[in-house]
Amino acid sequence: MDSKELFEQGIEQAGRPYVIFKNISIILMVLLGYIGMYPLKIYGIHLISIVYLVFIAAMLMFVLRRHLCTQCYYYGKLCHCGWGKLASGIFEKESGSQKLGGRLALITWSILMLLPLIGIPAAVILKKASWQQELIFFVPFVILLIINGYLHKKDCTECKMRFICPGSAAK
Repeated sequence: MDSKELFEQGIEQAGRPYVIFKNISIILMVLLGYIGMYPLKIYGIHLISIVYLVFIAAMLMFVLRRHLCTQCYYYGKLCHCGWGKLASGIFEKESGSQKLGGRLALITWSILMLLPLIGIPAAVILKKASWQQELIFFVPFVILLIINGYLHKKDCTECKMRFICPGSAAK
């Protein structure tokens, strides 16, 4: 990584309370999506919810950490999500591919956000759950989606990697 490409005014590390808050909001969003799609069954199994949860957990905790975080300035440090610290405990520095990570991140975050936006209303349309029951999950999911989108943009404006990160919302 060329240090000339780094955003000089970017933060060195995020605060631990913010990192905890950010991770809790992401976990809540995933759990709301999981529970909201739970009424949808394929062959009597809650397959959509289960695959969603396993896929998102594997991608966010391992695959993207290897391909994005091992290439990042914040490797071994607390970025806004704290995932640079997580990655350094699992993978060697520069062991992944940032280009592949960028593509996989787009797919992962699209599935994380869009599948529940489709799946939760589908549970109502297919009469697997009532709209009152599903609103309990859908509304907070959408609110957390908006909050996380706002925070992502804000975090990118303070990030040292803002000009070179494939997932930056502040280029």
